Amino acid sequence: MKQKKLIFLPKGKWTRMLFSLVLLMVLMTGIAFAQQKSISGKISDQTGALIPGASVIIKGTTTGTVTDNNGKFALTNVSEKSTLVFSFVGMKPQEIIVGNKTDFAIVLIEESIGIDEVVVVGYGVQKKLNLTAAVDQISNEALENRSLPNLTQGLQGVMPNLNIKLMDGRPNQAPSYNIRGTTSIGQGGSALILIDGVEGDPSLINPNDVESVSVLKDAASSSIYGARGVFGVVLITTKRATKGRTNVTYSTSYSIKSPIELPEFVTDGYTYAKMFSEAFLNGDGSFPQNVNKTLKFSQAYLDEFKRRSESGAPYKTVEIDPVTGEYVYYGSTDWYGELYKKNTTAQEHNISVSGSSEKASYLISGRALSQDGLFRYNSDDYSTKNFRAKGSIQVYPWLEVENNADYSEMSYHTPINVGEGSGIWRNIGDEGHPSGVLFNPDGTLSMVAAYTVGDYWYGKNGIDTKRRVFKNTSGFTAKFLNNNSMSFS
Repeated sequence: MKQKKLIFLPKGKWTRMLFSLVLLMVLMTGIAFAQQKSISGKISDQTGALIPGASVIIKGTTTGTVTDNNGKFALTNVSEKSTLVFSFVGMKPQEIIVGNKTDFAIVLIEESIGIDEVVVVGYGVQKKLNLTAAVDQISNEALENRSLPNLTQGLQGVMPNLNIKLMDGRPNQAPSYNIRGTTSIGQGGSALILIDGVEGDPSLINPNDVESVSVLKDAASSSIYGARGVFGVVLITTKRATKGRTNVTYSTSYSIKSPIELPEFVTDGYTYAKMFSEAFLNGDGSFPQNVNKTLKFSQAYLDEFKRRSESGAPYKTVEIDPVTGEYVYYGSTDWYGELYKKNTTAQEHNISVSGSSEKASYLISGRALSQDGLFRYNSDDYSTKNFRAKGSIQVYPWLEVENNADYSEMSYHTPINVGEGSGIWRNIGDEGHPSGVLFNPDGTLSMVAAYTVGDYWYGKNGIDTKRRVFKNTSGFTAKFLNNNSMSFS
């Protein structure tokens, strides 16, 4: 059995070690107590009025208090490294590190939450704080950094209760603006659109020139605009010159666009032929002899198509009937794929020069946009140019004269499909059979193609639209007694 040895230190050494340990614990306790302290203070607003119910929280914790009826507060066991957060409804929060302070005098500043913003309403502007009518407004921030052929497309889905109808979707079409839906049976309900106080077409405006867009929704607009404002009013305000020295801004963008939603069609030739024969039998009670006017059809043709599809024989081909000498089509064509591109591109350039002095201000802006069309053949290309010159001169202390000139130019090519006089989409629906092909072996258009995409491929039918609009608005503002002003334009 092993014996354990006990080692004893001299009595003096044990005493010194024990004394050092106790001294260290006392010092650490003293330091800890030195870091925790009680604080107090008061919270007031900018006018000096004390704020009862203000919140005082130690940041990062749930420890805190609120001020009493006299705006005073007190907290205990607060670290010098702590950060106090002072807050009250309608006031900007403040954060202060405790440090070596024990008494605090906090002044909270009112926080304006958009109530001082001005909204364009009728004859002038009004603060949101005083606004009682049903009005919505967006600023130019909603239009920035977006590739927009025109302003109308930029407003879609941005403003509540504003319904924009783009007709057939072509960029040269003047849109229809409707506010809060159809307002009466059998009536169009189109809103009145004013650009800087003058009725105009928003599709001709440079989106980069827009400062704000307001929508007046209720009957209050009729008190200003009469019967024309019954269906609501859209007020478009363009930018003003920047104050101070001359400011030059240039921007350019290149965008690639593609459809976000595409319908699904049957594009396999045999699948279409089989479904067509089944539908014809169910509806007419007999086997079809033709597919409308452009393809011949028979049971033997369908059986051969099935054999080719299941055996892996040559598919998507055109053969010549040895008996009749006519073309026989075993195609598999996506006619909408032949009609449309998968992607289009657009390029835009913008430049503006603005500035002002004590008595004069000016803003000159220009824009050039070119956008490739969506059609693969005979493309519907679109281009537009905008130029605006806006300025004012303080002729006398009581008289200011201003002028706003706007020039816009739009070019658009509209391809035309002859067919049977209907649009290309109706013609594809009638004669765009997937079992057909675009070209015959000799390079001519097939009958199916001639009734559908072939006319676009031919590229000789179309309308070139060029529209130029110049508008100039002049006005003056005169100040009379008591600084009351009156504007005319």
